[in-house]
Amino acid sequence: MGKKNTSHNGFSGIIKFLLLCLQSVIFILLCASGYSGMFHPSNHPWLVSLGLAFGPILLVYCGCTLLWLLIDFRWFINSLLGLLVCGVPIRTYFPINFSKLNEEEAYVKVLSYNVDTFGKEIVENKTEIYDFIHHSAADIVCLQEGGYNSSERPTIDSVMSLWAYKDTTLFLYNTLSLYTHYPIIDKCIVKGPDIQHGAIIYRLKKDNDTLIVINSHFSSNNISVDDKNVFKDVVTQPTKEDTKSNIHYLARKVDDAGTHRARQADTLIKYIKTLGNVPIIMCGDFNDSPLSYVHFQLTRILNDSYTRGGNGPGISYHEGGMYFRIDNILCSDHWNVAKSKVCNRVNGSDHYPICSWLQLNSDKSKH
Repeated sequence: MGKKNTSHNGFSGIIKFLLLCLQSVIFILLCASGYSGMFHPSNHPWLVSLGLAFGPILLVYCGCTLLWLLIDFRWFINSLLGLLVCGVPIRTYFPINFSKLNEEEAYVKVLSYNVDTFGKEIVENKTEIYDFIHHSAADIVCLQEGGYNSSERPTIDSVMSLWAYKDTTLFLYNTLSLYTHYPIIDKCIVKGPDIQHGAIIYRLKKDNDTLIVINSHFSSNNISVDDKNVFKDVVTQPTKEDTKSNIHYLARKVDDAGTHRARQADTLIKYIKTLGNVPIIMCGDFNDSPLSYVHFQLTRILNDSYTRGGNGPGISYHEGGMYFRIDNILCSDHWNVAKSKVCNRVNGSDHYPICSWLQLNSDKSKH
């Protein structure tokens, strides 16, 4: 009897040791991924890819935590403390809010949407995108990748006729557009490290207030259709012989693009800091995770409306087996965030649109 107990205790001890080793490694990866945005990608490019892996790493860590609940309650408590260490990135990545819209209050509704050239050549996609934008009732609409053929201009002009003020800027093959109910005073173009991406800084007039609206598109990862198929193979068939080389190949592309985006963010932040005490709204496709360097640096001076008013991971990119929140609406402290959401039932583009309801804090808007 004593030998059986000793054997059982020994086996249990081995299980606990192996689980502890696994969770320790996962905890290190969780911290490195969660706080990866604090470091410039030019110095640590591999952190770009690691930041994108935060969700799966967090799931594995939570799985280990639940196992400790069954095996050893003391280590379960220690695992929860580990989650507290990563509380800030977890909150950024997976916010939970209980904010509600008050029908008696007035809000500025902001829509940011990468329309993927209005659904490309698929008529059903175009119609779905047009209908959503037309019925969005947004006060400010920022579109990315809004390129279209000249033959489509009458249709788009008709859809966008609800907005009295509009502007479209072309970066090589990439078009950024603004549609709004507020008069456009002027604009400034901020170019990125490549000629296809950049940002437009607008000054708008709303009643007695001057608003800044920034429409941005950060450098793409240049993931082709073939690359997306490679990624699918990595996820669905991880035991394939070429999985390791495929992971390295994709990671290099993502890391290089992350360095370009970081330089674009550095340039844009310099402009934003010169704008002074004025209400700012920034929209755009960041092509990077909420834990990236781009997002981390921008949210040091602006607030993420989704973190403050959204719920869940807010996946906004959904093509090729890749599911990330890369579309954002940021705002200065002049704005109170009532609600934010990703409209994940609109499938016309490879991105979902993101909407935020903002309320101007009159005290902070005085300058």
